[in-house]
Amino acid sequence: MTYLFAQITSDDVSREIARLQHGYQFLSVAMIVAWAVVVVYVLLLAGREKKLKREIASLKVMLEEKQK
Repeated sequence: MTYLFAQITSDDVSREIARLQHGYQFLSVAMIVAWAVVVVYVLLLAGREKKLKREIASLKVMLEEKQK
């Protein structure tokens, strides 16, 4: 086991740290993109809800006018 540790150099450690940091950067970017997609989707749903509420209100007014 000590033979294995004796073969590890500081250059190997630096490469491994750089590889791990690249992985975390990729993960961070992926999470930001995922949250951005979720936020855009929620905003689109909110816009559709407002449009539907306006349409329902106008249909109610039309129905009330027709009943008179």
